[in-house]
Amino acid sequence: MRQGLRAAGMPEAMAVAVLGMSTGLRDGFVAEQPRSVLSTTPTTLEAWAREELVGVV
Repeated sequence: MRQGLRAAGMPEAMAVAVLGMSTGLRDGFVAEQPRSVLSTTPTTLEAWAREELVGVV
């Protein structure tokens, strides 16, 4: 997978990070801090994209 990401033009450090995240999810990743009212934002991805990306993309 790393070689494929690199072949697609991804920098080495990013390829290693993506591979690490993928492996962690596959192997039963457990978040260090569980989601709670204090750690979760009420903003949806759609709302964020509308507010931050309109006119930029």
